[in-house]
Amino acid sequence: MARGWEDLPPDLLVHIAGGFSIQAYTRLRGVCAAWRDALRPPSPSLLVLRDRHAGQRFAAWCVSPRMVSTALHETLAARLSPESRCVGSGDGWVAAHVPGGAVLVNPHTGDEIPLHSFPGGGGNNVVVFKVVFAPNPTPSEFTAAAITGGGRVVYTTNGNSGWTDFKCPRLGAHGDGGSIADVVYHDHGGGKKVVYCLTAGGDVHVLRLPAGGQRRTTASLEPLFDKPAATFYPAAAFAPPYDTVRTFADSKNLAVCGDGQLYQIWRDDDANATMFVLRYHPRRRPCWLPPKDLGGHAVFIGKNNAVALRGDDGGGATPAPRANCVYWTDVWTDRAKVFDVVTGESTLCFPGAEGHSVVCWYHLGDVRSSSLSFNTGYILQCFKIVFDHPINVDPIFIGGNGIGYDL
Repeated sequence: MARGWEDLPPDLLVHIAGGFSIQAYTRLRGVCAAWRDALRPPSPSLLVLRDRHAGQRFAAWCVSPRMVSTALHETLAARLSPESRCVGSGDGWVAAHVPGGAVLVNPHTGDEIPLHSFPGGGGNNVVVFKVVFAPNPTPSEFTAAAITGGGRVVYTTNGNSGWTDFKCPRLGAHGDGGSIADVVYHDHGGGKKVVYCLTAGGDVHVLRLPAGGQRRTTASLEPLFDKPAATFYPAAAFAPPYDTVRTFADSKNLAVCGDGQLYQIWRDDDANATMFVLRYHPRRRPCWLPPKDLGGHAVFIGKNNAVALRGDDGGGATPAPRANCVYWTDVWTDRAKVFDVVTGESTLCFPGAEGHSVVCWYHLGDVRSSSLSFNTGYILQCFKIVFDHPINVDPIFIGGNGIGYDL
């Protein structure tokens, strides 16, 4: 017999926790070290607009474990009104481009961080296409970068008082289109923070941000490869047919896996949604080549700051996302899909979830609420909900690994 809650068999704990909401699951991980070890951190979830014809009702559907959260703060609905749009997400925050500027919103607490004082006319006059940012932003101190059009990226390492404007070099030649398709924030550790910028033509630039404690106010922006070249030469980057395919791909994303490997992911936004994945090889020419897999990672791309997690084959008690797969959102069907790099096929991530609009992938991060107050009574109540199943349950989607409920 177990001597205490911390002695519950891990398999039993995992089975019970799988019936909780995302918030409750995250709180369970904060009860003790044993529970934290037994319960895998929630993987990125899909932020969706529920019942698009019935008002602004948002939910977060977690990929693994299969859970759903509808207890999202009303501020999120206000900030993602029809006059606004989502332009980013990461580590528990969602970025919205709203009338008058841009703002970060915490969907669970309702906290907001306005993004303003952009160079070149201020936040009210700057169109923001995508925002990426470092974890744990605060109103006074945050690190962020944004695509603002015209091949330009603005960044800050000092909150709203330190925005700086950069224009990517080597734009406009060889069908590049003169625009930036995607940005990814990545922390290499040791104070080395970078933002990778992917152009519409497949060229990559590295924005190296000032390290912590440095007083210089500018960063450096340089090409990832062929740095001395003033012009981007597609033949040095891509072998046929990718040197031609790149000009026809509608969407391009960049991802950094945990081992530091860079991947480009291209997609045709049509009914077929053909996808191409290329990996960067710094010592080869051409340097972007199709890989056999993603090194065991699951990659989440889209409006979010790209997230790469170690995947598995789905055989565990709380399986991680599928290895060597790209999780993406299909603008043609307005559904979330998962692309298997090995087989080259895409399947629905949440089958049976019609009637909803995808917003973005939403990475919860491995965080705990500062307001947690756990006691035995609360845990017993949660366990009773799982085992007894309340009568008033509203199923909102049916997936291959189970059913998600609005509790």
